[in-house]
Amino acid sequence: MKNLLKILMGITFLSLTFFLTNCDSPLSDEPLNDPSKISPTLIVERTYDNAKTLKGEAIAHLFDKNLNLVKIKDGGVSVNGTHMHVEYYITGGPYYETTGDYPIYQNTQYTITVIMSNGVEYDSIIRTQHQDLHTFNIPATFSHTDSIQVTWGDIIPDDNVWIEFSYDDQSGSGVNMVYVPEDSVETGSYTIPADKFTDLAGKTVQAKLVSEKVESANSHFKDTATISSQYAVIKQCQIN
Repeated sequence: MKNLLKILMGITFLSLTFFLTNCDSPLSDEPLNDPSKISPTLIVERTYDNAKTLKGEAIAHLFDKNLNLVKIKDGGVSVNGTHMHVEYYITGGPYYETTGDYPIYQNTQYTITVIMSNGVEYDSIIRTQHQDLHTFNIPATFSHTDSIQVTWGDIIPDDNVWIEFSYDDQSGSGVNMVYVPEDSVETGSYTIPADKFTDLAGKTVQAKLVSEKVESANSHFKDTATISSQYAVIKQCQIN
């Protein structure tokens, strides 16, 4: 099971990398009835933001074989019966998400349904973690030449864990991903090497600790399809 989770996590990281740069798929231009042509990455997320406010949402990225994003013509995506709206990245790639604050509860089953052009529905199911995540300690200010220690609490040892450092300013936007090794997850502590901050010097970043439970999505999709429950905490940092 651990090996499967590692494989699925690798797919998740690949998805995070590509959805920031890819475009609208040709599959969006015509009716799509064959689920095996897409690889959805389906997420329900429960997050404490920088103001310690709890927020929830569901997000769906539908990838084609070239990792471009698909909008299903005359179809769509829903979560527990709630319709998800289509949004677009600056690169033109479409994705689906809930609007406003969609409640994500602990130890609760969520069904994300992908509706094809012919109306046929394909369900993927995940149960959220029974234990909340709301503790993440990271220095508010540090140098890009420093290795820094971060700590957390309440992460389930079997979860995949990583930290995203994201920015969006006049120079542009970007995300640096730092994977937390499996043997560090349950210790509640990890030292991030300085080389992870080289291109973040002088930036104000959102540091997001993510703890993820991930499973395979509906078997009718490509075998890389996943559904996950992500708990997260966001802290703002200044990297000098």
